[in-house]
Amino acid sequence: MTDVKDVNLIIFDTDGTIVPSLEIVYKALQRAFDSLGWKLKQTPEDINYFIGTASGELYKYITPPEHSHRWEELREKSRREFSALFQESGKTFPKVKETLAALRKRGYHLILYSNAHPQYFETVISSLDIRDYFDYAECVHENNTTKPELVLKIKAMFGNCPAAIVGDRDNDIEAARETDSLSIGVLFGYGGSEPEEADITISKFDELLDIFDRRLPIFEEIEEEITLRKKPGEAFVVGITGIDAAGKTRFAMDFEQYLISRGLKTQMVHLDDFHNPKAIRYSSENPADNYYNLSFNLDNLVNHWLIPLLKQGEYSVKLTVLNLETDKYETEKEYSFTPETIVIFEGVFLFRKELTPYIDYTVFLDIPFEESLERGKARGGIAEKYDSKYMPAQRKYLAEYPPQRYADIIVDNSDWEYPTTTNIR
Repeated sequence: MTDVKDVNLIIFDTDGTIVPSLEIVYKALQRAFDSLGWKLKQTPEDINYFIGTASGELYKYITPPEHSHRWEELREKSRREFSALFQESGKTFPKVKETLAALRKRGYHLILYSNAHPQYFETVISSLDIRDYFDYAECVHENNTTKPELVLKIKAMFGNCPAAIVGDRDNDIEAARETDSLSIGVLFGYGGSEPEEADITISKFDELLDIFDRRLPIFEEIEEEITLRKKPGEAFVVGITGIDAAGKTRFAMDFEQYLISRGLKTQMVHLDDFHNPKAIRYSSENPADNYYNLSFNLDNLVNHWLIPLLKQGEYSVKLTVLNLETDKYETEKEYSFTPETIVIFEGVFLFRKELTPYIDYTVFLDIPFEESLERGKARGGIAEKYDSKYMPAQRKYLAEYPPQRYADIIVDNSDWEYPTTTNIR
C-alpha cells in the first residue's frame, strides 16, 4: 500500500465524492418519464445503487419492459433534463472547494475522474465552477477506457508519483489496488458499505486535510527523536520557538493533537502565560530591550514550573498568571505532569540560557522578517512596533543564539501549508 506521506497525486471520483447528485438525477428521470408518458416506479433508494456506475445499466433497469428497446431514448432525455436541473441547483458536498483549495496550496496535484458520460461530466464541472481546482479531468467514456486504465494514464502524466484515489464505490477501491495507489473510502456517498474496504475512510470531505497534512512527516520525525531521547521516569520537554508570527502556537497545538492521537500524554505550556505586568514590561526607554529582557517573568517560570518538572516525577501546580487585557494577576492556569508526559513549551526566545537547561528538544520555525511583518499586520499589529520593538529584539536574540547552533530541527514555515525541514542536528 502506498504510504500517505509519499502521496503527491490525489484522484477524486465525482458522484458521491465531490457532488451529491442523487436528488437531481431522480428529478431528471421523473421529467424524462413524464415527457414519454411513462410512470417511474423506482424510488430514489432504488436509483442510489447505480450512482457512480456505468449509466447504461441504470436506464436498462428502469425502462418499462414494454419499452425496453427505447432505453437509449430515455437516457438522452434524462441527460438533457439533468443538465438543466444541475445548472439551476447543483452543488458540492460541504467544504469541498475549501478543502481542494487547501490541498492545492499544500502542493498536491488534484485530478477529477468519473464513470459518467462526457456531457454529464462537463455539466458538473462547468456548473460548479470547479475546473481550476484540478490539474486534469477526464471520464472513462472519453477514450473508451476503465478506471484502472485511466488512473495509470494519469499517473504516467505526472511522473508516476505515488497516488491516492478518493471515492465512494468499490470500483474506486479496485482502481487503487490495481494501480498500487492508496484508497480513501467516502462514507457519505452512494456506495453503502463498499467504501469500508478502503485503506482509509472519511465521514466528511474536509477530513482529507488531516490525512494529507504536509506537517505529518515532521511530526513523526520529532516523535521518533522523543522516543530515542526520552529517559524512563522523566517528563520530556519539546520547545517550539521562532520569531514573532512564525506560527508557533498553531504548530504546537497541532503537534499536541498528533501526539494525543498516538496515545501519548501531553501538557501544553505557553511562554505568553508568564508575562510581566506593564510597569515592568515598559520600564525601559528602549522598546526592543523591554521586549527582549523584560517581557517575561523567567524566574517565576523556572522556579514554579521548570525546576519542579526536572526534580519531581509527578506533580500538579496551579498558577495565577497575568491577564494581558486587564494587566492583573487573575487568570488561573493548572499544569499536570507525570514521568510519561510530553511537555510542549512554545514561545519566543526559548534558546536563552535561562531556559535551555530544561528543554530536551527544540524546534525552530523559520520565516523571513518580511513575512513576520506581513503576518503581524494581518493580525492587526502595528508596523511601527515591528520596526522599533519586535524585529530589533529578534535580530539581537538570533545573533546571540543562532538557530543553526541551538535548534535540534529547523522548519521552514514560510508557507503555512507546506513546511519543510532545513536543518537537523
